[in-house]
Amino acid sequence: MTRKPIQLGRKSTAASTAFVTTKLEHAGRALYFDGNQKITAGNGTFDRPKPNAFSLVHVEDCPGSTPTCRASCYVHELEKAERDLAAMYRHNSTTIREILALSGDEQLAWAHVVGDWIRNHAIGGFRWHVSGDIFNAHYAAWIVTVCDASPMVNHWLYTRSFDHVWLLTQTANLAVNLSCDADNYGDAKFERLVHASLKDLRLCYMTVSGYVPADLPSGSVIFPDYSLRGIGKGSWFDSLSPDHKRMVCPVDLVSKSASIRCGVCKKCF
Repeated sequence: MTRKPIQLGRKSTAASTAFVTTKLEHAGRALYFDGNQKITAGNGTFDRPKPNAFSLVHVEDCPGSTPTCRASCYVHELEKAERDLAAMYRHNSTTIREILALSGDEQLAWAHVVGDWIRNHAIGGFRWHVSGDIFNAHYAAWIVTVCDASPMVNHWLYTRSFDHVWLLTQTANLAVNLSCDADNYGDAKFERLVHASLKDLRLCYMTVSGYVPADLPSGSVIFPDYSLRGIGKGSWFDSLSPDHKRMVCPVDLVSKSASIRCGVCKKCF
């Protein structure tokens, strides 16, 4: 797939990103997995990404979303640029709810089918929710079962569904990142403290103005909004403290790079 080159500072890179998808069928239903040029580290190359993510509908499937993240969500652009992909996300949203309504044995069977696919096709790492989030506790528990069914694979997610975080601490191979911004930063810090004895939860702070809380915990990750991306774009990065500079996601800082890719990165694991 050939795409036009992107320009730094764009609102979204969705229109210039190569996406790939695959369909997994079982017992009369199907789920779609996707991948893109950003999350190919360990699972494909920049030019030939391989599917390694499961996604849902943005905003609708994000019960913990905030005004800031809803306004900045890149999936708004993706929905227009990749209509087929957006349709797959909506299909997943409907179908996963159907699966969660099945009997316990059937739900477990689906979890193992998905886990087997991940073990065979996404060994470099599997991301939950390029779009969407955990919409209820039942779904959170099912994700844990899938992770347990693919124990050799590192899974990761970013979530604002803080009510269900305690369930996500029940598996060893899932990195749980608490996604926050100025609207829910206090809640994210509280959740991190509550679960400190169970799992090391990381704060991933999205900044839309360049502002970063002075008390952002060590080990956190800073994600700049699209308007701030690109080295040399304004002075926001230069104004950060040395500690905060080290927290900035390198993939998002440069916005688009064939060599700097997202995957099982030490910042988010």
